[in-house]
Amino acid sequence: MAASENSTEAESQYLHVLSAFLAMESVDSVIALARGCSGGSVTDSLQRFLWELCVKAAANGNASYAKKLLKKLITEVELEKGEVLDEVYEEYALYMSAASKEDALVKENIRITKFISFLFPEVGLYNKHPSSRKLVVPLQCSLNMLEGDTGCSIWPSSLFLSEFVLSYPELFTDKSCFEVGSGVGLVGICLAHVKAKKVILTDGDLLTLSNMKLNLERNHLNYEDELLKQHGEDESTVKCIHLPWETATDSEVSEYRPDIVCNLRSVMFPSSTSGSSSPFKETNQNRQWLSRD
Repeated sequence: MAASENSTEAESQYLHVLSAFLAMESVDSVIALARGCSGGSVTDSLQRFLWELCVKAAANGNASYAKKLLKKLITEVELEKGEVLDEVYEEYALYMSAASKEDALVKENIRITKFISFLFPEVGLYNKHPSSRKLVVPLQCSLNMLEGDTGCSIWPSSLFLSEFVLSYPELFTDKSCFEVGSGVGLVGICLAHVKAKKVILTDGDLLTLSNMKLNLERNHLNYEDELLKQHGEDESTVKCIHLPWETATDSEVSEYRPDIVCNLRSVMFPSSTSGSSSPFKETNQNRQWLSRD
């Protein structure tokens, strides 16, 4: 029994390392998590595990991140006066030989693919014996968060909101959900995964909207560029709307009237008051329900 529990714990630790790697967290964080799998030291088996991850990452177009992780791995092993595996050195040498090309690409406004991994309960909140499921979301995103490409970057608050959606699906299932400033589309993908009745994604930047549609396709989701206005049509399709919220008027948004409105700061229920000046008037109760700065 003890051996079985230890094996399960070890698998869980390796899964956390894999999740951090797929999310392209800092290499320091990945190495720190990896050390927890081997009692704090960097063993040969741990080196081989990370090496295999880097080979797969390079094949998926993320060689730059793999190079950084291998460099950190080699440094950690050498500091411990350990022996770096030959395959680790060889893989890093391949990346170094193409370093000038990689550096030139990073300086441009290029896009990379990140794989965002979630672990979430399979059943409802009130089930006494919930099991866990894993969802991996491939996303094309930008490295230049501070250079005019913010809409195509993955923000920490979107990760939080996506995890909330997956953890409490009963709040969103069979609901019409409207997201303000959808960016790469991560929250919308998670809403579709929990079977929201309708998912309406909006963004004011056309390049961001184009990248969002590409991410929906990569996650096997159909989308429409505008809301379907005839009754009886497929309401489960994700809708993508170009809507600059800085200049949006009540008349432009009054037709949507969803059950739930999401953005990277909050989730709220729109006001149903007929005399309201805005179709998305936020109440104090809504402010208390969920907020994420």
